[in-house]
Amino acid sequence: MPNHDVLAMDGLSIIGTVGFFVPAAILIALVAGAVVRDRRLSARDAAAEAAREGLAREALPDGDTPPRPPRADDAPTPPRAD
Repeated sequence: MPNHDVLAMDGLSIIGTVGFFVPAAILIALVAGAVVRDRRLSARDAAAEAAREGLAREALPDGDTPPRPPRADDAPTPPRAD
């Protein structure tokens, strides 16, 4: 009978070990997932802000029209060499 008590005690220690480490592993996984999610959201917000700043920097002021490239018929004609 003493061997039976040792086996029962072994089972309880395994249950206790699993009962401690499994919730600890789940908690660590949740924290790591939250950190990764926060970094992704921060990077997305930073990229959106940079895009907004870039568009604002390159935008034309109100009422201005973009410069027009010179056309071929606008160029002065060179004098003839007669």
